[in-house]
Amino acid sequence: QGEEIAFEPAKLLWLIQRDFLQGKSVQQMVNEALQRVPNDNGNKYIDEVNQIRDSLAVMGNNSTAFSLPQPHLQRTKLCDMDDKELEPLYVTRREQLKQVVGSIIKPKFVQGKTLNGKEFVSFLQQILEALNKGEIPSTGSLVEIFNKAILERCLKVYKEKLEGLRLPVPVEKLQQIHEVANGEAKLLFDKQHFGKHHAVQSILKLEDEITKVYKNFLLANEYQSSKLCEARFSECEDQMDHLQVLKLPSMAKFNAGFFYCNRTFVMECVGPAKERYDHRMSKVCLLFQTYFA
Repeated sequence: QGEEIAFEPAKLLWLIQRDFLQGKSVQQMVNEALQRVPNDNGNKYIDEVNQIRDSLAVMGNNSTAFSLPQPHLQRTKLCDMDDKELEPLYVTRREQLKQVVGSIIKPKFVQGKTLNGKEFVSFLQQILEALNKGEIPSTGSLVEIFNKAILERCLKVYKEKLEGLRLPVPVEKLQQIHEVANGEAKLLFDKQHFGKHHAVQSILKLEDEITKVYKNFLLANEYQSSKLCEARFSECEDQMDHLQVLKLPSMAKFNAGFFYCNRTFVMECVGPAKERYDHRMSKVCLLFQTYFA
């Protein structure tokens, strides 16, 4: 009897009326039916149907397609007709269908016992209710969970790359590291993601999360740059004030003091605040040069 499992999904049997094939094979029609429909406007109903298509495509690897001709033109009276009144080809194909169904089905074991048809229908109803309540993960949700773990791993790779920087840094350098880290994170995702449709959703989520992290680093870089430049500017300003109160102030002393102060400022004031503080430094320099002139 083999290993007993709680529930094994049945094989998919696609039964299509031949009149609707429009010159295509049954398998071609099924394959086309499982293709995603473009949803540029973000229609939630189309998206829901596309998710169903994805789930069926993932689970439908072991599926069978079968076509039947129309049994009779008077469809409303089919239940009252004998086989001899139906289209002969339909009767023949119907018997073939029974054989196909018989060849792909097998007894369903649940909790150590086989289920008859009525019991199995009842069991399926319980499964569907649990699925609708979210108590059992669907194929789509499992793919989302799998890709979510990969997304978190890719985001970690991106963060670690930027966290290796010692802020503040020039904006150009931060931008350069961001682009490198962003490329590495997306390359990792491309190698490890699962499912085409869910991958598109996950990559958009990854891009959104990376953008948020990058904005936080831009703000942190701005803050650290302003903090450092303000400290160096204040040191220079204090040194200039000290030279101003000397009993014998001279241009030579001022130049020496300013040269040392300015060199420290230029070397250590970096990042997005540098241009603003360079302007302030120039104004202070001009003021004291006028004083000592």
